[in-house]
Amino acid sequence: MWALLGLLAVIAGGYASTRSALLDVDEVLVEIDGDRLDPALVEAVSGIRPGSPMSSVSLEAVARRVATLAWVVDVEVERDWPGTIRIWIVEREAFVNAVDLSGRRGLLDRAGTVLDVPASDSTLPTVRVDRIGVPGTRLAGIELLLAAAAAVTPDLGEWIVALVPTGSGVRAELVGGVDAELGLGYDFHDELRSLATVLAWVELSCIVSIDVSVHANPVVIRDAYRCS
Repeated sequence: MWALLGLLAVIAGGYASTRSALLDVDEVLVEIDGDRLDPALVEAVSGIRPGSPMSSVSLEAVARRVATLAWVVDVEVERDWPGTIRIWIVEREAFVNAVDLSGRRGLLDRAGTVLDVPASDSTLPTVRVDRIGVPGTRLAGIELLLAAAAAVTPDLGEWIVALVPTGSGVRAELVGGVDAELGLGYDFHDELRSLATVLAWVELSCIVSIDVSVHANPVVIRDAYRCS
């Protein structure tokens, strides 16, 4: 009996020690690989309340809540006794601007996940989509647009207004209202290299359209009236 009472006392003492104010959450430290997320927002979403017992914090639940933020691609949470919860985050990277039929703008990552709305980045290519949706959702059926965007080099980016889906693949809308048909490329590198070559040798104001879907044999349609 005395042995049992002693064991219970030890267990009770151990439990009480984990509920002690000395082992409460004193701070939440958020470390982010990226510069888009606000650490204060992460802490708020985590649901961790300063002053609550360290042992009562579910690391898995905290990670799930933080992972709902659209910019988060990976998150780890750990206890740092006696009173700190650490949250490590890896951010998604913005890959393209998206513009939908209503003119709404947003940022997408390489997989087509909506990161932020409304938002845009002038250094990134732009793709036209039917509807952007809310942050955290992934746009379906835009794989060709994303593949074409991945092949856009900085010099070509200055010429391309937007990449647009068509029944025959992808079209690049160029400055000056000229369309360039890219077709159904595998990764579009050859098509865009061919387009860059054409743009280096022609006067864009004379061009109606450019077809580089067969990259080895680009077709340029000129407007004789505008070039006269």
